[in-house]
Amino acid sequence: MFPLLCDFSGADEVGKKSLTKKAETAGTVEKPKYTKFSLRGRVVWMAEALERRFGIQTVPEAAERMLALETPGGELHPIIEDLRGRSFRKDERFQGVDVELLVRRYEGSPMIRVIRIYALKKDGKFELDYWCDICAIGMYESGPCDCCQEPNRLRERRIEGP
Repeated sequence: MFPLLCDFSGADEVGKKSLTKKAETAGTVEKPKYTKFSLRGRVVWMAEALERRFGIQTVPEAAERMLALETPGGELHPIIEDLRGRSFRKDERFQGVDVELLVRRYEGSPMIRVIRIYALKKDGKFELDYWCDICAIGMYESGPCDCCQEPNRLRERRIEGP
């Protein structure tokens, strides 16, 4: 016979209270603390940057596994590949160009989460996203529109100020 996962029969009173408390709070998630800031640099493959900067050779399958922002000072900031971070993998036009990223870094994590992407060009700073001309919807990734399924396009909007 298999034991039940929630069988408290062998637990002492303190153990029962602890397990019950965990079960009660399992549905509530405390919001993680983070800092929000901007970083400038170029998005690169982490494996390539590790070899170039430190002589660290990774295994071949790691070549295009993780993206990072490399600052002009040589710092590497690994990028979380959520919907926004994945845009660097899906659209190579975002790689190897000067960018400013508005990011969040969560307490206890070395990785950055991309909030906004800005291209830094000679003629100014441009926010990058994708746009559907039919539905007038902004999106984070290249591909079909979330609404009408027609292809979206890369949109660059000039940002005034620093």
